[in-house]
Amino acid sequence: METDQRLQLAANFLQSAYYTVTRRKRPQSGSAEWNKHRRRILFFVLGLYMLYTIVQSLYDIRLAGDFYTNLDLPTDSSEQEIKRRFRRLAARLHPDKLKGNAPEDFETGFVSLKLAQDTLLDPAKRFAYDRFGTKITMHEHGSLKTFREYVYAGLQDSLPEYVGSAIMMIVMNYFWLPKWGQFWRYLAFASMALLELYLLTHEWSPPLPLLNATLWLQRRLPNLLPPHILPFQLIGLGHKILFSLNIFISRLAPPDAQNGNGLAIPQQQEQQIQWIANAAAKMDAETTGLLQLGVAPFRGNKENVQSLRRGMKDGMVLSALRNSPEVREIVAKKLERQRLQANGNH
Repeated sequence: METDQRLQLAANFLQSAYYTVTRRKRPQSGSAEWNKHRRRILFFVLGLYMLYTIVQSLYDIRLAGDFYTNLDLPTDSSEQEIKRRFRRLAARLHPDKLKGNAPEDFETGFVSLKLAQDTLLDPAKRFAYDRFGTKITMHEHGSLKTFREYVYAGLQDSLPEYVGSAIMMIVMNYFWLPKWGQFWRYLAFASMALLELYLLTHEWSPPLPLLNATLWLQRRLPNLLPPHILPFQLIGLGHKILFSLNIFISRLAPPDAQNGNGLAIPQQQEQQIQWIANAAAKMDAETTGLLQLGVAPFRGNKENVQSLRRGMKDGMVLSALRNSPEVREIVAKKLERQRLQANGNH
């Protein structure tokens, strides 16, 4: 919800700035022209948010590291390269080399290097680590030996997360997200689930064009992008993109489908809102004419004229709105709905 509010604030600011620069008379809020501009600005804002999500996630992957980056090795390193690299690093971090005065962080570093080497030297454990991350190397999986055992164990550990995500998706689509775009949200979720299942159970290597593009970017942004992406890191990135995509689809819904239950605003209420907007515009024009007459004695003193004009105009508009029976009726209905919702929550 906080992310959604920030995106709405960004869209409001950009739309206001756009009208300030390009328009002397702004379109009325909710009009067809205003809604068209709103969707375009939202598309731009959501696209930037999607790009930010991807870049931030890649940067987080780089900061977190993995067993390969701990040993400063590529993902296709051989057994001999892993052993040789471990010996070089262990010579600097082994507690015995420091004569028993090794700081705690040095001992921790040596233990992490040993865990990385032991995992990568075991083909089945290495296959599982690439797909499920560090959790598959924990002690409760010490009895696992084969590729199949590791995959089954990893899927069992991940099953509650998958089920929880599916339930949350259904609940959000039913109670909160608009019905508009529901098909595409479910399609994105199902596509992500199939991709994840494939990555967890098969050998995977990126297509050559994608690999070349990634290497080109990584060479130019070495402090921002990770040197490689393992399947479990790619899955985590996919989850964040899926979340952003759900926001993207929901925010692009037409105005009459923005309600959580997907229902349009009732016609009667829409007519009342339109009547208020028209009445406000009419009163604004009338008060402007009256103010021109009222400030005649003050001509020549700019500050006093502006102050008097603001006060009279605000007072007349508020007075007219408060005395309007239609406005009172709408406010009463709104207060009644809030009271019923509050009673329902209790």
